[in-house]
Amino acid sequence: MDATTLIYIGFLLTGTAVTIKFQPAMAVAIAYLAGIIFLPVSTMTVPDTNHVSADSPYWIMPVALPSVGFLTKASVASLTALCVALFRSAKTFADFRPHWVDIPIFALCLWPMLQLASTDASPDAVQASLYLFVIWGTPWLLARLFFNDRDGQLSFIDAFVGLTLLLAPIALFESWSDARIYQWLYGPHPFADVGIDRYIGHRPLAMFEDGNQYGLWMCCAALMAIWRAKHASVDTHRTARKIVAAILLTLAVASQSVGALVLLAFGAAILLSGPALMWLRKAFVPMALLFALAMSVYLSGVIPLRTIAKETAVGHAIWSGLRASGRGSLSWRIGQDQKALPIIQENLIAGSGQWDWWQPLGGRPWGFILLMVGQFGLIGICLAFSSMLYAMWTRVQPVGQSDHRNRRFSAGDPGLVFAVMMILVMLDALLNAFVILPLLLIAGGLVLPSKGSSPDRPSTSDT
Repeated sequence: MDATTLIYIGFLLTGTAVTIKFQPAMAVAIAYLAGIIFLPVSTMTVPDTNHVSADSPYWIMPVALPSVGFLTKASVASLTALCVALFRSAKTFADFRPHWVDIPIFALCLWPMLQLASTDASPDAVQASLYLFVIWGTPWLLARLFFNDRDGQLSFIDAFVGLTLLLAPIALFESWSDARIYQWLYGPHPFADVGIDRYIGHRPLAMFEDGNQYGLWMCCAALMAIWRAKHASVDTHRTARKIVAAILLTLAVASQSVGALVLLAFGAAILLSGPALMWLRKAFVPMALLFALAMSVYLSGVIPLRTIAKETAVGHAIWSGLRASGRGSLSWRIGQDQKALPIIQENLIAGSGQWDWWQPLGGRPWGFILLMVGQFGLIGICLAFSSMLYAMWTRVQPVGQSDHRNRRFSAGDPGLVFAVMMILVMLDALLNAFVILPLLLIAGGLVLPSKGSSPDRPSTSDT
């Protein structure tokens, strides 16, 4: 048994015990988020393949998708949170009532079994399905049980902000040093040096899968802290929360992840501006349709971006401008995606069922969406995100256009933060493989709020 497995077992046992003093929703949030933040990513060994170079780290897959191993920080965090939930509030599970909106997520978890009819699954279909149940199904279920009202959502936000704040010493150290705390604690990290050099100093990694994921996580924490400070119900709490928000905003800016910071600015504009919120409500459906159309065109390869970039003056100028501005990684990511499109199109609808479907390329694409399409097809993508999109849509509709009009979210309700966070994380997943896994808790928490929840009543977290 290797050291990483021992750490996982230790976390599962201690995480269940340590959270005993917290209310169930807070205990579940802490158990899950602490695992995602502080555990080692996985036992990251070179896979047995003839097509992937051991000199490149890009064979490492995001833990949000099943690949060569079952034990990862994501699976251990989910199982720990599930144990905490069963230990602290087993009766809550008996009160759970499935809804049709749950079907797509749980169908995704079964999809590898259905793919057996046309593919040779890798990993084994049973293992892949079980992994998806743990990584996707379990957080979704826990969110439906514990984070579907105001108090539960505030508990999640407070846990996210508080645990992220504990990373401040690591962030400060790694910003000014090229040393990595992860390597001191857990051993080599394949992405330790990828994107480490920034405009000033270095971008921290902490215990995340990738520096890009760290940057987006910090921006999400800062966005939550800013909203929490604005809507704190007690003045003394508001002052403390402003200090926390300022610290996390500083850490987010110091990460120097330009794409994540743009998303942070976009999210803050929606949360803090009434006109921006109204614009989102009016534009949500047209934006979703336009996004679906753009993705369809992109996946079809109708517009040959690589050819345009290499053989036209305009394309060459844009690509050169990106490199000159220090954003050459964007052009590289798009190039990786474009190279993968011919292979994806071979099994575009149902997917290949193979975690390493990209092997003939010698390296994988960089976007999570393409990685999922290659493995599970367009069917898998629709199953994964349709429930989330439905949850967001019902929350941004004006009164009179939603089936949940009596539960409409106001600017001071945490459900709006959840909806905006989902938009940011899903946009980031287009160009980054390492998604923010609490997306599942956030999305599940938006589905069918409990009838007793009220957007404007005081929270027990603030009283």
